[in-house]
Amino acid sequence: MSSAMWIIASVLVAAFLIMIPVQYRYIAALKKDPRRQGVDQETYYNNMSFQEEQLHYNTQGWFWPSTMVASLIYNWRHKSGKMTK
Repeated sequence: MSSAMWIIASVLVAAFLIMIPVQYRYIAALKKDPRRQGVDQETYYNNMSFQEEQLHYNTQGWFWPSTMVASLIYNWRHKSGKMTK
């Protein structure tokens, strides 16, 4: 494998690892959003402004591997309804 490929792979792995805590915080903020309480997911996203939709798309769309890992961590830490330390 050439050195360019190693550099590209290293950058992608670094971005993946850096984005996990960012995605975790984003997921936690979405879960605590008071506008989300008592409505289904479709209604919640339909009521978003254009700017919020674009932010959500860019945050969740580009880094889907990090989003999946952060989601698994969030669900694991909040499975009983309480955050465990």
